[in-house]
Amino acid sequence: EIDDVIIEFLNFIGNRPLVGYFLEFDISMINKYLKPKLGITLPHKKFEVSELYHDYKIELIPQGHIDLRFNTILEELEIPNLGKHDAYNDAIMTAMIFIKLKNTKKIKIK
Repeated sequence: EIDDVIIEFLNFIGNRPLVGYFLEFDISMINKYLKPKLGITLPHKKFEVSELYHDYKIELIPQGHIDLRFNTILEELEIPNLGKHDAYNDAIMTAMIFIKLKNTKKIKIK
């Protein structure tokens, strides 16, 4: 049941921030079920890796087009591609993108 899944998910994430690639879609799907159940949406801090990557690249290409495709980000940051459309591997690769960007001087994460 979705109500059980939502509670399990909330217990799993606790108060940790959420990191994702095009995270807005995932958050909206969670909030679709969370809001009617608890009357709130996810209050967690969110980090969108495509936005962080954009901020990282914008200094190098101030008025150019920045390719935000997942594979491009992986290649540019020299992160191994573990396979596509697999939730587990996507989560690992997204985490590696976040960690790599977080550890650059250009990106300020609060």
